[in-house]
Amino acid sequence: MNRYSCPYCSSHYQFHSRRKDSVLLCVQCGEPLTKETFFNPTRIIAFIAAIAFISPLMIMVIDFLDNQNKNYPQIQISFDKK
Repeated sequence: MNRYSCPYCSSHYQFHSRRKDSVLLCVQCGEPLTKETFFNPTRIIAFIAAIAFISPLMIMVIDFLDNQNKNYPQIQISFDKK
């Protein structure tokens, strides 16, 4: 499914109409709608930045859960005076 948007109007309040020659128009301003691609460079860079910030958190959580399951030997420390 293609996504069309008006370059001049807000993306939240867009209504479309179709001319007789099947061109999509914005109802508010009357400009022809432009086709948006799903993957544009801005989205790709934002996705990479989000992964860069979230991946250390995920690694810490996985490491914490992995260390919870291991049984470490208990070390007895005594402070005796001689």
